Amino acid sequence: MKIRIFGVLFLMLLVIPAGCGPSRDDETPEGLTALAEHALESGNPAEALNTYSQALDRYPDDPAVSIWHLGRGRALLELGRYSQAQAAAEAAHGAALDPRSKAMSLLLQARILLSTGSFENGTEKLSGLELEDLERGDSEDAVQLIRQGLEKVSMDNLIEHQHTEGWAAVFYLLEIEKRYAYQGETEKALLTGMEIDRLYPDAHQRYGRPEIAPDEGGFVGLVLPFEGQGAAYAQRVRTGVELAFSSSSNLFSSTPQLIVFDCSGDSADITEIMTSLGANPSCLAVIGPLTSRNAELAAPIAQEWSLPMITPTATSTALDDYGGYVHRLVVSHGDEAAAVAEYAYRHSGCSRFAILHSFTSESVTGAEQFSAVIEDLGGEVVAMEGYETGATDFRDQINVIRYQYPDGVFLPVDAWDAIQIAPQLRFYRVEADLFGTSGWDDEILLQQGGEYVEGAVFPVSFGSGSMNPATARFSYFYQREYGEQPNILAAQGYDTAEIVLESWEGRRPDRSTLENRLNNLDVYFGATGMCSIGDTSIPRSAYPLVKVTDGEIISID
Repeated sequence: MKIRIFGVLFLMLLVIPAGCGPSRDDETPEGLTALAEHALESGNPAEALNTYSQALDRYPDDPAVSIWHLGRGRALLELGRYSQAQAAAEAAHGAALDPRSKAMSLLLQARILLSTGSFENGTEKLSGLELEDLERGDSEDAVQLIRQGLEKVSMDNLIEHQHTEGWAAVFYLLEIEKRYAYQGETEKALLTGMEIDRLYPDAHQRYGRPEIAPDEGGFVGLVLPFEGQGAAYAQRVRTGVELAFSSSSNLFSSTPQLIVFDCSGDSADITEIMTSLGANPSCLAVIGPLTSRNAELAAPIAQEWSLPMITPTATSTALDDYGGYVHRLVVSHGDEAAAVAEYAYRHSGCSRFAILHSFTSESVTGAEQFSAVIEDLGGEVVAMEGYETGATDFRDQINVIRYQYPDGVFLPVDAWDAIQIAPQLRFYRVEADLFGTSGWDDEILLQQGGEYVEGAVFPVSFGSGSMNPATARFSYFYQREYGEQPNILAAQGYDTAEIVLESWEGRRPDRSTLENRLNNLDVYFGATGMCSIGDTSIPRSAYPLVKVTDGEIISID
């Protein structure tokens, strides 16, 4: 019954016509409430305070007690009597009979605290109320107050409360993002902004996004997985990309900043990262993702935001169908199987060959090319066996090969498969020279292949043993920086970054300039040799070949 009476009283206050004052002779609870409210709204807080106090004295058990305490608090705040105003607001909270009255009393307490410079206590008080318990105008006031209050609190306080629960959490994150941006901590600002986009997708649209202007106004995002599956490969790509950016910063005064984003989680990570980068005008381009699957998830977002994206390692030709803003680096390795076949027949003394390949398009293509060249040269392919991706037991395929007595075995596979197949060939007594592809060019081959890959010959597509000046220069600086020889993934990362950076040539960068460069790029001569953008594969007449000799990789060019 009390709550219903309170509701009626509150509605009576709302229907008082503007400019018409209540009767001063009405000393009922309703009349005193109307009189006090009119005085407060008319700019006479002293009269309002007196009238609210009269009502409390005369009717201490009335359902409107909380309203009167709240009114006293408002009047006292306007009069600058802060400690008394705070006491009145606390009394209003204690007497409140419904959620809205409690929320209004907390809003008043927060307003008083902020007015006295107690910003941390005021923002915490705001965080404690339920925004949905307020009417629209009051809830808008609460949002405005917490944004103003958070501007004055320390960064330590913001960090401490960034994971707070409730409606205020987004405003802590927005203020943290803004602080990082203004302090020039670009990476932290971007990561915080991405967290906001993930948790509160509409927040930046409603409340704005700080302008992040790192290093001459822009940055390039490197989007790769650094934990879990693919992390080792991603790290190799990263070393090449970072080397290119480091070299560019030494040559040009205007070089975009490189900022790394880890997409190690599920596909949602790719979507969130790409959406956040696309919406940020300071992001000029994206290098990545690593795999074709993730690149295809990122592609439509890159197009939506007109954000140039170039993946160093994805091989799916489906990416070429997206059109503008979606690109992939294409390394010319269409003829490497032919180069290996020519060496195997002309220089190794082998004439009978077996081929063991995986059922991937690249491996099958390599097997077919090797077979065709061997037969054209006058050799013989006595067996060609395939296996499913991920297989580790090759007994059936090797037994077929074994009884054809080959003197050479061609394995167009990666290093991981090579170090599993080679010992099994030895175990099943297949005595033959081994020949591979550039997929063997990985330190794991020597570390785990051991004696089983001794004498193996294979090409290095990025040409670490060649005389190509761009390749030799890359290999030199890479080894000086990291203390080890690069592999093909590092070279692909380096070339991708170089293509991106050379598009601006030291000028102030922008997305359209890079996109025009990528669309018009024909052939690029880099660490990987000849490469291109898109679905154009460039044939190569010869490949630098290497041989495993005494546990080391030796060039046989």
